[in-house]
Amino acid sequence: MATGRRGRWWLPSGRVLGIVATAVVVLAGGGWLAKPLWQPWWYAATVCGGHLSGEDLAGLLPDKRLQAADDTFGSGSGVLRCGVDTNDGRRYVLKIEAQTDTGTAQGPLAAEFIIPRKPHYAFPKTIPGYYGEFGPVIIQECPGLGRDADGRARRLVTKVNALGAESAPSPQSLRTAVNAANGAASELGCGAAPLLLPDRVEAARKLAPSQAEGTMCDWLGRITLPRSPSGKGWKAVAPTDERAPITNCSLLDAGTGEPAVELTGWYGSWTDKPFDTLLSANVKIPKGHSSHDALLSENFGRAKARCAGESANFLAASYAPHTMRPVLPMSQVRYLLSEFAKDQTERRSCTDLELPDPTVHPNAR
Repeated sequence: MATGRRGRWWLPSGRVLGIVATAVVVLAGGGWLAKPLWQPWWYAATVCGGHLSGEDLAGLLPDKRLQAADDTFGSGSGVLRCGVDTNDGRRYVLKIEAQTDTGTAQGPLAAEFIIPRKPHYAFPKTIPGYYGEFGPVIIQECPGLGRDADGRARRLVTKVNALGAESAPSPQSLRTAVNAANGAASELGCGAAPLLLPDRVEAARKLAPSQAEGTMCDWLGRITLPRSPSGKGWKAVAPTDERAPITNCSLLDAGTGEPAVELTGWYGSWTDKPFDTLLSANVKIPKGHSSHDALLSENFGRAKARCAGESANFLAASYAPHTMRPVLPMSQVRYLLSEFAKDQTERRSCTDLELPDPTVHPNAR
């Protein structure tokens, strides 16, 4: 099995002979120009601890000569990195990083959420992750590592920067992330249960609020909803499990199919710094308030709580693409944020819920 160390690898002798024989045949028939025909399986066997799939890499990597990136899988390092670069080494094609996060301000998730955007929930609900700004992200609790000195849960964060290989989620990049996460969890002693490989990019399931029973968005069917902009009612989308590290409920206008409000819950002390950055960069915060507060802006609102001894932050974002104007009045957005945050805190036995007051603070210009 491969160690994952660049330049050092071991494989069963039969597998080595098979790879070498294939390479010789390909090279003899077409020279180095034919290298893309076999290199995905070569990289699957020699980088990232041998955890990746050659078949997935074959569908993900571009048809050009590539080279292995620096690799720390199998090194005993606490930060595992690997991937594939262009042949001249000037830019990445696929970059993978896995490390444990204890919730510090500059941890591996600190840059994942600094603007009011919605992650793409491309994984099935059984996988605690999403497709972020640069590619798949998986966040796993690590019972095998216990809590840190400040009582924060340790998490394994696996990120795949796939922008050099794709422009939208694919089954190949999602499976690559899961394979890397499973391998890293084993190597770092995370203790998380192995994740099952997804076979597709998950499609959003749109439900009438009254049909959302059994999902984490069932509270939408128990409250009085505001009138939709089109007047034709609502559709709810519940893409995450209620125990996910980042949860989501979306409310779509049934007449236009466009989202009116995105409601997300972000769990763990790592969320404080990104949310403080979000407010300080986008809201004109008046005297007597700070970026640490639960506040309502012109197109989003923040609520806060304490869950399992750590911070939790809740976001309601409502804005039309390109204009950044709210789809719903902010009084209605605040009401939906309050109901979402109350439901989330009840599900997770959270305390110290802080909701924004009715004041709408202007955006920073």
